Amino acid sequence: MFTESAGNKLSRRTLLGAGAAAALAVGASASNLPTAVAAGPKSADWAALAKQLDGRLLRPGQDAYYSALKTFDPRRDVQRPAGIVQAAGAGDVADALRFAVKFDLKPRPRSGGHSYVGASTGNGVLVVDCSRMTNIHYHSDKTVTISPGVRLGDLHDVLDRHGRTIPTGTCPTVGAAGLTLGGGIGVEDRLYGLTCDALTGATVIGPDGRTYQCSKDEHSDLFWALRGGGGGNFGVVTRLSYRSYPALPGEIFRLSWPSDDAHRVLTGWQHRLLGGMPKHAWANLHLDSSGGSVHPSITGVCWDSSATAEIKQLTSAIGRSPSGKQIWHESHAGAMSWFAGGSAGRKRQSWSAGSDIVGHKLYGSRADAIIRAVGSWNGSGSVAAIFDPFGGAMSPPSASATAFRWRDAIADVQWYVGLGSTSRANLDRAAAWLKRCHSAIGSASIGAYVNYLEPGRTHVSDYYGGNYQRLVAINKKYDPHNVFDSRYSLPG
Repeated sequence: MFTESAGNKLSRRTLLGAGAAAALAVGASASNLPTAVAAGPKSADWAALAKQLDGRLLRPGQDAYYSALKTFDPRRDVQRPAGIVQAAGAGDVADALRFAVKFDLKPRPRSGGHSYVGASTGNGVLVVDCSRMTNIHYHSDKTVTISPGVRLGDLHDVLDRHGRTIPTGTCPTVGAAGLTLGGGIGVEDRLYGLTCDALTGATVIGPDGRTYQCSKDEHSDLFWALRGGGGGNFGVVTRLSYRSYPALPGEIFRLSWPSDDAHRVLTGWQHRLLGGMPKHAWANLHLDSSGGSVHPSITGVCWDSSATAEIKQLTSAIGRSPSGKQIWHESHAGAMSWFAGGSAGRKRQSWSAGSDIVGHKLYGSRADAIIRAVGSWNGSGSVAAIFDPFGGAMSPPSASATAFRWRDAIADVQWYVGLGSTSRANLDRAAAWLKRCHSAIGSASIGAYVNYLEPGRTHVSDYYGGNYQRLVAINKKYDPHNVFDSRYSLPG
């Protein structure tokens, strides 16, 4: 059972609500929604909400508002939410959602604020900011329970003290909730599976303010949807519980080749990945360019084993020895810190990106087309095609076991533009480059990764494949009035 930490305020509302939560019926009901008010909230309405909260309500004109509205990408700083609720707990989340429904405001949940499209902010919306809900509880059965605002770096700091880990992404300031809801791809996924595979339970506040305790035994449909269904759907998660795994040391390696070998590296990397790469090995492929030539490299880690054998196998598959090679050993904490990029991984930055799920081999003319597309960048900044390997422990569950559909794919590729300038002209160049990359991969793509949302996608079904209709049905059950309505939310 989840308990608040000793240093966290336990409000009267929390005590009163604990008993009521156990009596909640399954499914949402129209009668549970407050009657909408024709006009928007007045000053007195905002004041009443502020008085209800254990946390804080921030409004335009307050100094703290302009700091609180910021997400990881500085480009979103121009957005002006109608209000920002800095929630102190689940009760504040429920109050914020009821307020949003009553006054017809669009709620925008936020944990880490890393959405590629700024989905956790907007003009005139109510931001439900869970970033101050940061409790982490490690239990004697080696499970861990966290609040939604916990950042990956902090989670790993706690787990490493117990010699444990959860497979996650590497950026230290990403919120664990958003990562988990999208599936959770990272450097330990071939070893232990996706982040969502470690999830054992969650608490969700629905759009009418009611509470759902979700697991394989309770509200199992919603629990299924939470594991890959993406953020901004169904409700706001206020608690997540995970099983943990042994934190293993790793031998990290970096291999690079000259531009002329880009085709060999792209095809050879796939050959090795499909030809028996062991699950303790993870190796991603970069095709980097600042315009013109494309520089291929592979960065990998072998958990609790030497990287020498894996490097030999990769080199054999590629058919050309690397021109640059580095190998070094790290503790688990050291490896995660290195992949996180040190202090640079915490610096706010602007980027443009998209993704494809690689469902078919990228050989021959298609590989050449991808390399040409990457090298076609003609803007300010640099670009990369970043291929993350699937397989290993990701693959045994069926494609329908969780909402994350792509377990039998080869890899995902992130098309990434590090923006040297955020001028309109450079953003247009980035959009054009992404379009060329999507065109180059063509029918070898079978979808996209929901944690890499992009404006150019015509329909959200691209992120869910054959699981889309089931997700739409679950969303209709728990959010029948489409309160969580944005261009990127279900049903699309």
